[in-house]
Amino acid sequence: MTRVSLILLALAVVFGCKKSTAPEEGGGGGGGGGGGSTASPESTAVYFGITPDSSFVYWDSTTSSSSGTALDTVQTIFYTYITSGGELLVPHVDTFFTSGRTLKDTFHIKGDTVYQYITMVLDTTNPSPDTIRLRYIFGIKPLDIGKSWIPLSPQTQRLNDTIKYPLMATCTLGVRLDSFKVDSSYAYIMDSLSVSVPAGTFRAYKIRGKTHARVFYGLFTIPTGCLPISGDTFATLDTYDTTYIKPYYGVVLTQAKDSTVFNIPPMGSQIETTRRYRALTGKRR
Repeated sequence: MTRVSLILLALAVVFGCKKSTAPEEGGGGGGGGGGGSTASPESTAVYFGITPDSSFVYWDSTTSSSSGTALDTVQTIFYTYITSGGELLVPHVDTFFTSGRTLKDTFHIKGDTVYQYITMVLDTTNPSPDTIRLRYIFGIKPLDIGKSWIPLSPQTQRLNDTIKYPLMATCTLGVRLDSFKVDSSYAYIMDSLSVSVPAGTFRAYKIRGKTHARVFYGLFTIPTGCLPISGDTFATLDTYDTTYIKPYYGVVLTQAKDSTVFNIPPMGSQIETTRRYRALTGKRR
């Protein structure tokens, strides 16, 4: 493995986050928009196809510029509604058939707004790893062409962790994490159109979204100067996504691109790109 690849591997830890595998409740930073009180949360859940005991099966593809393509089939099952603190909670589980992974999560519904708490844990060896917790608005009822909202409100979360990665027997790279900042985020309903997926052709709303964020960190080496890498810098994280939702049915297609630009002085920028695609193959209920 080249030296550049090793450095990227170490820095990828900064964005090598994973959603919590346990349902989350409360806390975290707030997203903008939504939060209306005129609609009942039960009717909003039905509008977005989030109904108890319903099951969606998707063909899932993830292509990374550093690790290639992973193909899988994922089944999403929604469970019984739970009322808590004036909100409707809808637990759901994603089961990946090929890899065997299982991810648990929860939709929160308040009035006309559906959102999730996204919890990301930095993959470090620190016994108390940093946790980034974000409130993400999935959708607001009703969907109409031209409607928009802010999925993630601008915010900064402080980090306090250090990643050490041996590059060679005589030199270790250190990455000192400082903060995670959401600069901007938007979702916009562009159109209502017919979209074809393995499960059939559906009339769905096309929702385009983008999030721009940054992770700030400092670089150092042990011993000092064993490589010409040091100083405070940041990684830029841009996510572009398109979701197709059929009201009173659910999500039929999602397409997304994640672009991470690592700034590594004095080596310049290194880019990691991930493309995600998930198309409905079948639904029960």
